[in-house]
Amino acid sequence: MNQLAKRIVDEATGKEPITPPPAQKNQAAVELGRLGGKIGGNARAKILSVQRRSEIARIAAAARWNNSTTGGHMALIWSKQLTDSDAQQDTEGSKMPFLRFTQGSITEDYKTWFRSVFFANIAWSPATSRNGHRIEKAQINIHVVILGQDKGIRTMSIDHDPARAANHSAPTTHLHYDNVTRRELESQNLSARSVVVKNENGVYSLVVQ
Repeated sequence: MNQLAKRIVDEATGKEPITPPPAQKNQAAVELGRLGGKIGGNARAKILSVQRRSEIARIAAAARWNNSTTGGHMALIWSKQLTDSDAQQDTEGSKMPFLRFTQGSITEDYKTWFRSVFFANIAWSPATSRNGHRIEKAQINIHVVILGQDKGIRTMSIDHDPARAANHSAPTTHLHYDNVTRRELESQNLSARSVVVKNENGVYSLVVQ
């Protein structure tokens, strides 16, 4: 296990204090400032095209990754409380074997941020949804810790479907649990527990605590 993965586990299990990443300049904000001058943030957002906003998001992601390749510490963190569905518990409908990336703890637009920033540098591939429209899919290796127990690195799939947002602003990005993780969640009642997903220099972790 490399030092970064070990530190993630130690933080999750309480062996080490969580060290916040040092503040760094927000390149997306710099770009917006150049574009807008003295125009307010809301007014700037209205005049920017969807394509331009997406480009600015990519600039921000690239800046973070450039920092990581030069020895800087980059951490992107998202968290929320697990719903019954997320925790693989019985609901009125069918169980959905995935984690929905909702707004949670972030202030950015969750419908685009996970694809354009948080998971920007994984190998996405075009795919077709069950409804026949185009989506994107990828696989990631993610370090799993549940209630302080290190479960190791597991491979999960992730998909992004912008069309989901048309259904009452539903989350567009889903993390599909591997079978082992899904069964472990089913066997415990972890509803309302906190789930934290991190991206530290391209090392992903999922911690339920």
